Amino acid sequence: MIDSHCHLNFETLSKDLPNIVRRCNDNGVTHLLSINTNPKDFQTHLELINDFSNIFISYGIHPEGIDNETVFSNIEVEKIIENTKLIALGETGLDFYHSTKYKEKQIKIFEAHIEASKIYDLPLIIHQRDSEEEIIKVLNKFKNDNLKIVFHCFTGSKKLLEFCIENNYYISLSGIVTFKNASSLREIVIGASLDHLLIETDSPFLSPVPMRGKSNEPSFVKFTAEFLAEFYSMPKENFFELTNNNFYKLFSRAKRDN
Repeated sequence: MIDSHCHLNFETLSKDLPNIVRRCNDNGVTHLLSINTNPKDFQTHLELINDFSNIFISYGIHPEGIDNETVFSNIEVEKIIENTKLIALGETGLDFYHSTKYKEKQIKIFEAHIEASKIYDLPLIIHQRDSEEEIIKVLNKFKNDNLKIVFHCFTGSKKLLEFCIENNYYISLSGIVTFKNASSLREIVIGASLDHLLIETDSPFLSPVPMRGKSNEPSFVKFTAEFLAEFYSMPKENFFELTNNNFYKLFSRAKRDN
């Protein structure tokens, strides 16, 4: 299994990373993608994971951190593009849950990530919260560009899922799908394209059942994967292989182990 979205530089994980990785190995979680959300943190984030050959990294600006002074620089991407651990841009996107104060700036920075994705052929990891219509509107500007996209921690509407299917975008499901109160989400994602499906923890957040109430970690992705294998009526090993293959199709810079 692969955890396609975690935040290993958050203190609850970074302070215990060797044991985090050991528990992944013990539970069949072979690779991790650690998501960077602030360019200022990228170098220390990279140094944290550098000694682990099975951990990849992204580069981006989380929409919640955007204000009028925020700049997304292709110059900075140029500096790191050759690093073999870098396999994606993001997470980026639009988040209007807490405030729409910087709405236009969020859109501008999101579009800058999209342009960089095109230039450097790096897939985009998208965060969406209370912003479906705006995200669809932005992405429709680029619908002829064959963007490589995953909507991480997908909790969107049927309309957003259909938009993803129409455009061959990926969705990633987190522990939320295992929650007792997530029946409406399950009713939507039963119609997902399994060839465009990933799994994630978003750790240290959103621990899946039966680990709710505990700090989440990448090894817990197995609970989400096992739940979804049953949900989609697939043998576990087949589901694990499917989502692994999907990961490498999307994140083509990630190299499989021999």
